[in-house]
Amino acid sequence: MPLERRRDATVIAVLFGHLLGPDADSPESGRRLGLALDRVNRLFAPALGEPFAVTADGRVDGVLSDPAQTPLCVSVLRESLAPLLLRVGIGVGTVEHLRDADGARDAYTLAREALQLAARDDGLTRYLGTGDAGDVLLGALCRLVDPLIRARTFKQWEAIAAYRELGHQRDVAARLGVTRQSVGDRLAAGHRRAVEEADAAVATYLSYRRHQRIGY
Repeated sequence: MPLERRRDATVIAVLFGHLLGPDADSPESGRRLGLALDRVNRLFAPALGEPFAVTADGRVDGVLSDPAQTPLCVSVLRESLAPLLLRVGIGVGTVEHLRDADGARDAYTLAREALQLAARDDGLTRYLGTGDAGDVLLGALCRLVDPLIRARTFKQWEAIAAYRELGHQRDVAARLGVTRQSVGDRLAAGHRRAVEEADAAVATYLSYRRHQRIGY
């Protein structure tokens, strides 16, 4: 899925992903995945380099022309799929060259390697392409956050997704037919704030690295 049309996006983030679990290949999972990809393609249209789609071998592929949008995009995608889990590998690199002067690998190769590393470690998320120190830093952060995501219950996912959409616990409570206290408990037990803060930290770092690489 080479990026051809958006040559103006110097640094991109390529995302490769796989659904996890015994029902990952079921028709219902495929239907839900299609709906989830349609949603992120709509919501993140301004940041897309290439729309998210499913390849012939069942892999999720997508390209973001703004790498800083990646953590939020991944979280929205996971919330749309829950309780199905999605493992992702993200490669950050330039569009123009398959290899930079320093021998850096292209973003597609990095995404493939990141997905393999996440699977090897039984993790959910891995970033590559931000430099040796950056890859270590983001890898450590993902290893801390992934267990929080994996431990979420369906009710916690449901509350977290509704809160992202509605923004107020009282509105979430009305939609779900529960008390506001119950919503607060589900958000806290699902570590919503911790995961969102981690997403913000990764986004800030990716933005910094992109601007540093482009030179503005």
